[in-house]
Amino acid sequence: MKKLLLSFVGLFVAGVAFAQYTYVDINQISFVSQADLQSCNDSSAYLGDTVITRGIVITDGNLSEVSSSSVTGGSRPFIAIADTANGGAQGAFSSITVMGVNAGTSNPNNGIENALAGDIIEMTCIVSEFAGGIQLQPLSSTSVSIVGVGTPPASVVVPVSDLQDNMRVNKLATGEQWEGAYVEIQNVTVTGVSVFSGGNRTEITVEDAAGNQILIADRYLGMKVSGVSTTNPNSPLAAGNFVAPSIGTVFNFIRGIVVQDENGPCYPNASSFAGGYEINPLDSTDFDKAASPANISSVKRTPLVPNASQTVNVTADIIDNDGTVTSATLFYTADQSAPANLFTSLLMTNTSGSIYTATIPAFALDSIVRYFIVAVDDSMNVTTSPNTPTGATLRTDFYTVRSNGATIMDIQFTPDLSNGASPLVGDTVTVTGIVTSSFQPGDLGFLYIQDPTANEFSGVYVDGGPVSVFSLNRGDEVTVEGVVDEAFGFTRLIAINVTATGNTGTITPVVLDPSDPNLFGSGAIDIEKYEGMLLRYENPIMGAQVWVANPNLGFGEYSVGSGFQPTTAARVLAGRQVAGQAQGSLEVSYISDTAQYGAGLNVTPIQMTTGFSMDALEGILYYAFGYYKLTPRNNADFSNIVVSVETIFDANVPTLVYPNPAEDRVMVQIDEDYRFNQVAIQVLDITGRIVLDTRSSIALNSINLSGLDKGMYIIRITNSDELIHSSKLILK
Repeated sequence: MKKLLLSFVGLFVAGVAFAQYTYVDINQISFVSQADLQSCNDSSAYLGDTVITRGIVITDGNLSEVSSSSVTGGSRPFIAIADTANGGAQGAFSSITVMGVNAGTSNPNNGIENALAGDIIEMTCIVSEFAGGIQLQPLSSTSVSIVGVGTPPASVVVPVSDLQDNMRVNKLATGEQWEGAYVEIQNVTVTGVSVFSGGNRTEITVEDAAGNQILIADRYLGMKVSGVSTTNPNSPLAAGNFVAPSIGTVFNFIRGIVVQDENGPCYPNASSFAGGYEINPLDSTDFDKAASPANISSVKRTPLVPNASQTVNVTADIIDNDGTVTSATLFYTADQSAPANLFTSLLMTNTSGSIYTATIPAFALDSIVRYFIVAVDDSMNVTTSPNTPTGATLRTDFYTVRSNGATIMDIQFTPDLSNGASPLVGDTVTVTGIVTSSFQPGDLGFLYIQDPTANEFSGVYVDGGPVSVFSLNRGDEVTVEGVVDEAFGFTRLIAINVTATGNTGTITPVVLDPSDPNLFGSGAIDIEKYEGMLLRYENPIMGAQVWVANPNLGFGEYSVGSGFQPTTAARVLAGRQVAGQAQGSLEVSYISDTAQYGAGLNVTPIQMTTGFSMDALEGILYYAFGYYKLTPRNNADFSNIVVSVETIFDANVPTLVYPNPAEDRVMVQIDEDYRFNQVAIQVLDITGRIVLDTRSSIALNSINLSGLDKGMYIIRITNSDELIHSSKLILK
């Protein structure tokens, strides 16, 4: 009785605390008018508001499987709830996702973590949005309470065509109403299987009879890969049990929670990996598989990169889990324009167990040989590897005949630019190239090498390796042995051995127009061929400038284009380094946000505006989070940059610099309340070069500027590693 009384008192106090917020039904929060959806606006009318709402829990809180390093415990809990109207039966705009981390903290909400399907919960929450999806976030640890128990909402059948089209693009007008709902799609076929994060995660793409495609994603236990430890500390299983189906597998139905990952024409800046309206199965009962076709896996070839006298042995593991494999055929050609029906066929031999093999004859030097495998089972189901989705260009494996093993181009080249993954992922290769950026002081701080014999697909990022990589300089020729890897779409070579050959070379940057719509326009894919390469952005009009188009795109990025206020522009990343996320040089002054990124630089921070222009800009092309971005290595990569006359940076230490403009002398007065032993007072020209360097232990200093040319300079004051003042100084 005492325990119940205490619980009642707690709820009463919480109720008083949250009494100032308005109650709003889930239907009202989720609803978006057709007029708004047709105008590409799918946001809630309550976005940003704190409200009280009530709903029936659709899925247990222990089934979510979203890892997050920013959440205490490493697991970000999610549930879905349905409006209590009509007993929780799901209909249009009646369900919503709850992200169970208390607002303003990194702490999971216990009420969300421990929620059970059928619980009726009342919560005080913030209406937020992530990747286009409306979601609720608990206001605090005490803002979620169970107010009753009902029947868990049943799934509702929704056609794939209401959610996505045949390009896997979301359909706001008919799909938004099902966001957060537990739905069932029927009679779909697997057309794509994606395995990533070192094999720890997988997603599949399925399509209906009309070719409409949708992603089946892994935010819940139902898609946790077999044998991979679960993330949710409250999970009913210690490890996942999902085994990715083979392409061609038919499902009678798949169920799951609809979560939006915005894509399509309404979101031109969305990541190329965004799935649109994804379906996230809760557990194994959300799949009902029909008779399955054969599965083709572990396709390998020997040698990996043949010479002109070598044949190539292709092997594959082919198995039919509910029947037998009746035939396996290898198709190949060196004709790059040949359609599938003109490939030469070879019947593969079953050499042992489920292993099949066939041998492709030798081809001439530099030939690109394409090949694919077709398996048929006793139910006449057909499996192709690689699979070509309906309506897509033929997909094949391939190799290039070389005289002396693999080149960087073999790592990077792909005939399908929309799929930038290296054809050698997981393979160990040895390649030679010239260093274009290094770990030397004043450089990018990351190792890239490039083949000087090609102008496309010829650069690659080298990750890891022995300590010798730190002593390499630009221009050194090196041979790298490493494993080819894809890090969220960015191809890299994980180094095992790095050896300087003793030779040197020069890489001339490839010149591109940063306003070329074929490279930098919405949906453009041609830029993939330059990933990892040294580039130079120039205005193609002789004597014309490259201008800053958008000075702050977030996350240390801005854009530049040809001419003032260009309609198409290329992204640039500088001043921000985060492992696996950002490779912005700390030797570049020109950054998007000096307040956020300026303190970590090794040079004076200068905040970009649309008033900045330059003759050209060089750097290495990096890729992350769906965007290609140029990473300048240092200030010398900005050719004749002209900065706008605006404040650069002003720290919290009050400092007077006068007169300004100055003639031959300037006074620098540091706040007398600021305590220091010695400061460095430096004057830099607009390229970032230090032209005057003075040390002082007093607050008031007279700096002699005689001998400096007229023009604009930057005056910078530091105390040890702390930047205490930076501003423009005009010398007249």
